[in-house]
Amino acid sequence: MQPRVWTLEELTVGTEARFEQRLTEADVDAFARLSGDYNPLHTDRAYAQQAGYRDRVVHGALLSALVSRFVGMELPGRQSLLLSMKMDYVAPSFPGDTVAVAGQVQSVHAEQQVVVLRIRIHCGEDVRARGSVMVKIQP
Repeated sequence: MQPRVWTLEELTVGTEARFEQRLTEADVDAFARLSGDYNPLHTDRAYAQQAGYRDRVVHGALLSALVSRFVGMELPGRQSLLLSMKMDYVAPSFPGDTVAVAGQVQSVHAEQQVVVLRIRIHCGEDVRARGSVMVKIQP
């Protein structure tokens, strides 16, 4: 998969992109191994159900990793460097969910070679996370 390439001149307020990703049990297990976060809400279905969830809860940081993918592969793509991220996790995601990661340019700061994107992660009509990122466009 090749990253998209947007130049700073092509990015205007309102430019948007999105992709979808199905979250799997294997994704959650791999993320637990990578991060070292074995909280039973993420790794133990029975524990998560006892806590009132329908299944294991996908790590919020895994959703944030999808935002990193969005920035590096979709908008602005290849020449981007993520400078900051602020995310609010509105509702949990679960293995088997297909989430859409969408972003829209909110502002362009040409003199600093920076764009600010509004980010939304949703499953169907349900918002799972939302926030913003600041991204530097590398020359």
